Amino acid sequence: MRSESLFDALADISDDFIIEAVEHKLKKSPFAVLRVCALVASLLIVVGVGSFIFFNPGVLPPLGRTSGGGGLGQLGEDGSTVFMSYAGPVFPLSVLADAGGITAGRDISFDFSGIGQSRTGPYGISLHHSDIMVRDSYTLTNTTANEKTVQIIYPFSGSFYELGRVRPSVSVNGIALEPELLAGAYSGGFQGLAGQEDEAFNLRPINSWQDYYALLSGGDYLERALGGAPVLNQSVIVYEFTALTADHDASENPTLAVGFNLDYARTTVLSQGFHGAFIDPDSGFMRQSFSIPREFSPLYGRAFRLIVIGDDITGITTQGYANAGWHPGEERDDISAVMTRHEAVLGEILTLLVYEFFEIRGGYFGAAQDTMPVGFTPEMFFRAATELLLDYGMLSDEVIRRYHTGWLEDIFSETLVMTRIFYLTSYITIPAGGSVDVTVNMIKPASFDFFGSGTLNQGLLGYDMMTTLGSALTFSSQTAAIEGFGRIEIVSQNFGFDIENGITQVTLDTDVPRYFLEVRIR
Repeated sequence: MRSESLFDALADISDDFIIEAVEHKLKKSPFAVLRVCALVASLLIVVGVGSFIFFNPGVLPPLGRTSGGGGLGQLGEDGSTVFMSYAGPVFPLSVLADAGGITAGRDISFDFSGIGQSRTGPYGISLHHSDIMVRDSYTLTNTTANEKTVQIIYPFSGSFYELGRVRPSVSVNGIALEPELLAGAYSGGFQGLAGQEDEAFNLRPINSWQDYYALLSGGDYLERALGGAPVLNQSVIVYEFTALTADHDASENPTLAVGFNLDYARTTVLSQGFHGAFIDPDSGFMRQSFSIPREFSPLYGRAFRLIVIGDDITGITTQGYANAGWHPGEERDDISAVMTRHEAVLGEILTLLVYEFFEIRGGYFGAAQDTMPVGFTPEMFFRAATELLLDYGMLSDEVIRRYHTGWLEDIFSETLVMTRIFYLTSYITIPAGGSVDVTVNMIKPASFDFFGSGTLNQGLLGYDMMTTLGSALTFSSQTAAIEGFGRIEIVSQNFGFDIENGITQVTLDTDVPRYFLEVRIR
């Protein structure tokens, strides 16, 4: 199935989609109610939109300087600060395929005008107090005797959540381009809780330029982004729970628990809307549960679903509870639902759930088409979510502990906020023996340490750039400039700027992979 076909039907499922439906009223479960075991309790703590990241202050820094966590901190090999929140560098322009005969001059400018204030930037986009504007300009020269049409590609780091704010604009000879937007996979990894480093409970976003160097230098990340989307055409069984009823006045948090048997080696269960889980591979039993939404909830009137991949589940039983703890003595008979069963194609049901996810949160598409960032498509998000499922989720050969529950909201929510590399790409023509100017303008967030963290670098803001990482261009020169610097103090750098002595433009050495600038607002 081609990825383009996954979004042909957005809200309705055709008759061919539903192969079988069995409807019945849910009854009380004959199973004894089990309390959530320690394993599941730990899962419930860490799974969700928010992620808890623990930082190690690391080693003592060189004399005269502290940085990083715990007031002690850590410096990188080049003397720059290892920030608790790393925004990523500015990457260089590149050319796909044949770059022979093309040379590039690069001039980059860091504009600190208005820093320290929340303000409005280009196109009415809000700038945070630590954001700056970057102008990354290139002169591409065709040294051959023939006109050359090439595909340029410009990488930048960000997330779907912030895409509308950090997406650069690109122009050629002063004329704005409408480049295609591509999204790479999640760029980070996972880490354990303190004392449980071998368990991947938490997200571990990229926190250094060296991590980006390792990610992009081999070309595999870009190659994957340029390739095709995953195809999920396997048949699955979907159990839908609708027509939910509960007396909310009689229960603190009326909850429906669904228990069933399965062979964990032959069956994978994904769920939508569920947020409680008991997982016991030894006994071949699983319980999933969800709270009954009230009338004002965005979940009210929607279906809750179990998606079964592989052998079907058996012995399905249900029980209502006064709250999500499933405690004995809190069973309720006033909680009911209607269950239907049908077969579907995995890609199609996930497509439907992606749309429902955005309708519920009221952004990007579905309920708010006009808020969609330029170049963003539902197919793009669907691809990123399925890549997360295949790389680390329940469709992976090595499931990250964070995703053992199979809750798709966690996959979708984290796909939305995870940092990744995006690419802007377009074709341009360079005349024989001539040149074109490519200009990229962007908002650049700062790297920083969190306030209240106890480090000595609270208030220190970092900005950096890569000279050649991932670029197929041959650079004849690179320069950097600093503008609007009246309200900043440069604390550390390797550019060579000297504001007091009027040195605000410098020549860069492309043998230096990365340049950094760390400032404080006066």
